[in-house]
Amino acid sequence: MKHNKQIFYSTVLFAVASFSLFMLAVVNGWFGPAADVGGAFCEAAREGLVKQPANTWSNIGFIFAGLLMAFQLSQGKFSANKNRFTQSSFTAIFFSCLVVFLGPGSMAMHATETQLGGNLDMLSMYLVASFAASYAMQRFWQWSNGAFIVSFLIIIVLCEWAGTFHQHIPVVGYAGNLAFGIFLAVCTIFEMLNTYIRKISLNKNYGYTSLGFLLLAFFIWNIWQDNSPLCNPGSLIQGHAMWHLLDAVAAYFLFRFYASEHSEV
Repeated sequence: MKHNKQIFYSTVLFAVASFSLFMLAVVNGWFGPAADVGGAFCEAAREGLVKQPANTWSNIGFIFAGLLMAFQLSQGKFSANKNRFTQSSFTAIFFSCLVVFLGPGSMAMHATETQLGGNLDMLSMYLVASFAASYAMQRFWQWSNGAFIVSFLIIIVLCEWAGTFHQHIPVVGYAGNLAFGIFLAVCTIFEMLNTYIRKISLNKNYGYTSLGFLLLAFFIWNIWQDNSPLCNPGSLIQGHAMWHLLDAVAAYFLFRFYASEHSEV
């Protein structure tokens, strides 16, 4: 697949539509009343439409990352590599849009501190973790696209089910975050199996780079919450905002890992 502007135009359309819906929902109060959801991430709630500006607008990094992926794929930058990202418009658009959705999804929580906003934030995370785990398993087990879709949906359901348990869990906070982390770990394990057992030809350094940024982001997420020595609730310099930006970089390098694969599809 060489030049395919449909990939970029479709992702731009999704980005504009999802961000516009987010803004309309904020302006019109469609998310409901604030309930201090996401309030534990240090930044103090401010007056006005956007409660946590740093933690909200840092999510633009995800929108940029998703659009960058789509643009590079639409230009045929990786067309010499044979994989689903370079040979299938659906996969290219689907993953790019999932990464874009991380932006408005997380914005919904940090801008409003509402329950619905928190649900959208977690859903956006589940979608990406589900894709990553299912895509890794698909290539290892040589699943059909139908099996990939079934796996993708099952993982989302499992994550949503885990999110109904609100007991505090050390390090990760609660069960929804734990499920997200577990399926990212599943992705990592199967990508290692793909690389060293299946001998799939790809640039594994991109995978290590993505994992490194993700772990750094998680470290900052843990040390920069309420009541930590680093927390300054009134500052626009927020560790959680850094978590967003570093995760956006991790998502981009995960994409480069996928796009580097040299396999028959």
